[in-house]
Amino acid sequence: MATIQTLDIGEDWCKLEADINEFIVMSRRYLTKDMIGIDISDRHLSFAIEYCKDFNARRAAVVTGYESDSGYNLAKREDVIHCVGIIVGSRLEASHIDAEWVLMEAVDNHLLARQDNNISASNTALGLIAKHTMVDALASDKLNLNVVGDREVMQRLMRARKRMQPPAESDEPDDDVSFF
Repeated sequence: MATIQTLDIGEDWCKLEADINEFIVMSRRYLTKDMIGIDISDRHLSFAIEYCKDFNARRAAVVTGYESDSGYNLAKREDVIHCVGIIVGSRLEASHIDAEWVLMEAVDNHLLARQDNNISASNTALGLIAKHTMVDALASDKLNLNVVGDREVMQRLMRARKRMQPPAESDEPDDDVSFF
């Protein structure tokens, strides 16, 4: 008989999810055009708030009274994009989730998976850590170096050195005096 292993996500995660849901409700009630400082219609503001729940443009369009096919176009509007940025930014600020938090959680997940001898989960966490912007362990994969030999490397270095040298000074006296 196969056993299913469950992971206890703990009270912290449940509290965080409750805080995010409360923030969504509060933003629906108290977020006004004056608070975000942009010129946006009430319907577009409602669409932006709905869109931030699950980033499903079709669903948000239907809920706010638009045609379902217009959701994608609404999500591309400048005022809606700006409003979504403000909502998501304030949501992240309220939940204290940033790049460093994600990295630390991934490291914790890796360590816990290793302790439980769950190699698959450990490798998944390591993959996330390697791709993380603060670590960027896979940066060498992004480089496109087509180097044939040492001669080409030397030529590239010499061209780079020439680009970095300051321009040659002229022999003519400069009558223009600047104190900056």
